[in-house]
Amino acid sequence: MAITNFTRRPRGNVGDLNYLKKEKQLNNPIGVMYPFNNNNGIFYKSYTNYEQVLTNLKILLLTTKGERYLQPEFGTDLKRLLFENISNEEEFKEKVSGTITTAINRWLLYLTIIKCQVKFNIDDAGNTIDASNTINIELEVNIAGTPINLPIRIFISDTGTMRLESAIYPNTQSSY
Repeated sequence: MAITNFTRRPRGNVGDLNYLKKEKQLNNPIGVMYPFNNNNGIFYKSYTNYEQVLTNLKILLLTTKGERYLQPEFGTDLKRLLFENISNEEEFKEKVSGTITTAINRWLLYLTIIKCQVKFNIDDAGNTIDASNTINIELEVNIAGTPINLPIRIFISDTGTMRLESAIYPNTQSSY
C-alpha cells in the first residue's frame, strides 16, 4: 500500500468535479490501483487521494489475516467470520464491525471511521432475500487532514463472495 503525503494534494470536496480535475492535473501518480495489472501488463496508476484510499481499503478488507507474507496480522477476519455459526445476530454484527475497525485503526492510520454498520438481508423466516448480498456493510471513512469522506458499501453473498462499491462513484466497484 502506498504511503502518501496528503498535504501536497489540492484540498476540496471529493464530490466536487473541479477538485478531482485539479488533482488529476498534477499528473504524478501516487500509487497503484487494485486489481494490479491491466491488459498491457502495466500497473494501473492512481492519481487522486480518493483512488488510492479506495484501493488501500479494498486490499486491507479483502486480505485474510495470515495471507500476506511476512505480515501475518495484515488484513481482516471477515472471510473466517462468514463461516462461523451465528447464534446471536447482534454479537455477529459486533464481530464484523470490530474486525473492520481494528484493521483500519492499525493499518490505515490516516483514516477515521465515521460509520460502520452491518445489516442482514434476511426475511423473518430466515431466508435470504437476495443471495448476492446476504450481508451489507456500510462503511464511511474520513481522510485525515481533508474534508474527504468516503462512503463504501461491502456486499457479501451467501457463498462468501465479497463485493466493494464506492457510494459516490458507482462505477468503481470490484468483486473478489
